[in-house]
Amino acid sequence: MNHRIVALTAAALLACTPPALAWGTKGHTIVNHLAALSLPGRVPAFLTTPASVYEIANLGPELDDLKDSGASWDGDYDNGHFLDLLDDGTIAGVVKPGAMPKDREDYELALEAAHTDEFKQGYLPYSILDGWQQLRKDFAYWRVDDYLARGATAELKRHGLRQRAIEEQLIVRDLGVWGHFLGDGCQPLHVTVHYNGWGDYPNPKNYTEDPHTHSMFESAFVNKFVSEGQVAKFMKPRSAYAAPTALLTQDAVMSDIMQYLLATGATVPHLYDIEKAGGFAKGTPEAVSFTSAQLARGAMELRDMSALAWQDSIHETVGYPNIAVSDILSGKAHWPQKPANQ
Repeated sequence: MNHRIVALTAAALLACTPPALAWGTKGHTIVNHLAALSLPGRVPAFLTTPASVYEIANLGPELDDLKDSGASWDGDYDNGHFLDLLDDGTIAGVVKPGAMPKDREDYELALEAAHTDEFKQGYLPYSILDGWQQLRKDFAYWRVDDYLARGATAELKRHGLRQRAIEEQLIVRDLGVWGHFLGDGCQPLHVTVHYNGWGDYPNPKNYTEDPHTHSMFESAFVNKFVSEGQVAKFMKPRSAYAAPTALLTQDAVMSDIMQYLLATGATVPHLYDIEKAGGFAKGTPEAVSFTSAQLARGAMELRDMSALAWQDSIHETVGYPNIAVSDILSGKAHWPQKPANQ
């Protein structure tokens, strides 16, 4: 973890505000690297080259490295790294995970009923959703540019090759940076109100109230005791599934995201049980296995959601007015579009 992140972590803990970091550099790099290494053969080949895998892996910590860019940047983006789920699975008691508002504006309005807002409760689900939708659109443009790169005329081929090269750079960057949020989503202390010790809530098991628990778990413990090889042992291949036959609805994607975050949140008591027994301080096998499994869940979710974005991009549209990708690839529609004044 670089000096900027260490300073920010200390400041956050002293202020007793929601943590802005998750896993530190090592954990985020592991999540992105294992996801990139395990991308299925159905994605475009450029994504699985050593150069792309290296870049995706090293972009994992990028959104933490960018912290302290300025008051405006930090104020807008820091709170997109977490979600304060209550023990009943709701957000502030008013937003249910199975009925997430369609966008952050409606999310904010819903939270007003509990006299709170998205910056206090976090908006990690929307960070993940936005990044997925952007990646799907990136893939859609790559499809049509790849089509042109194999086109009938030299002019179209040149255009397609140039544009495809740009899209490939964007896809690698967008996937790598977005992977940070999937990494945040498998860190249990990023999806709970019990993020810096158990906090001011019923605590019958007398879990720790130490505000340094968060940083100790995600950075000091991971750096000392967890390796990528240990995490890789928990990786599983994606179960067989049918490719989408129509553009996936936002609700369907958000449902998957919330299931992922809720599953992470369900591990919070186990994390505090391990901490209480001294597992993270000592690096016990239980502590290492627990943490490795969480990191593997993040890598698998990033892998699977990336593959799904590729599969679903065939049903996307590009340009303005919108043209169906499938119509371009079948020759039913012209691409690239000409400006309206030509």
